[in-house]
Amino acid sequence: MPHLPSMARRIAFQVGEAVVIPLGLFYLVMMMASLHWALIVALAWAYFAIGVRIVRGGRPPMMLVVATALATLRVGITAAADSAVTYFLQPTITTYLTGLAILATVAFKRPLLQRLADDFCPLPVDVVSSPHIRRLFQRLSLLWAGVLVANASMTLGMLLTMPTSLSVPIAGVGSAPLFIIGLFASWRWFQKSLHAGGFILKWGSPAHQPA
Repeated sequence: MPHLPSMARRIAFQVGEAVVIPLGLFYLVMMMASLHWALIVALAWAYFAIGVRIVRGGRPPMMLVVATALATLRVGITAAADSAVTYFLQPTITTYLTGLAILATVAFKRPLLQRLADDFCPLPVDVVSSPHIRRLFQRLSLLWAGVLVANASMTLGMLLTMPTSLSVPIAGVGSAPLFIIGLFASWRWFQKSLHAGGFILKWGSPAHQPA
């Protein structure tokens, strides 16, 4: 595996780039200006991030591309409805659809969850082709489909029964235990699957990265 701190920094950067920064910009601009300007700024950031990756000769991560496509759709629908509630309701619907998409690709040779995982930590071909690791991604697909659907259901209930200013942060805090449990279970399954497949997990060092 790559050097652990380096991998953690890469994951934090990608999540911040695709999710945290545009959401923070949206909140900030909406409070200081208006909903329409908030939508424009959040969408502009997404395209700027992709443009920087392309100009530098790199490939935009799958998470950033998906987030930008969804942001474009959200901005169009929200601008037409002229409602902040609509903006926050769409990610909930998207979460449902993402969970169903992950579930629908369980039987594929390369499930959607595995393709997303490749952005953060690509695994060697001989590891991925192992029957134990293939079954791992099938189990993880079922797990995360359930986590996403449960999270979307909780968020939807709060959006429909509470003011937006309260429902969004409370839903964010309330979903944390679900994701923590999912991450812990994923890590344990990953370790057991590697052991069952005869692989030994070793972390790289900054001076020597595995091929």
